[in-house]
Amino acid sequence: MLFRFAEVVSVLTLVVAFLIAKHIPVVNELPLAQMTGIVCFLFAIFLSLRIYNAELKKIRAEE
Repeated sequence: MLFRFAEVVSVLTLVVAFLIAKHIPVVNELPLAQMTGIVCFLFAIFLSLRIYNAELKKIRAEE
């Protein structure tokens, strides 16, 4: 499997927490939308590198 269930759940939990915190007046001044975008972008990079690594292992195994 290319990704683990716990990894996806932890990132989704963090994103949901940022989105909920965006509506709380105490932390409303923090750049939570930008932080959410950064977390999603980094997770996309992480998953793409994992897919790349799996494909590279397949290619090397065929040789």
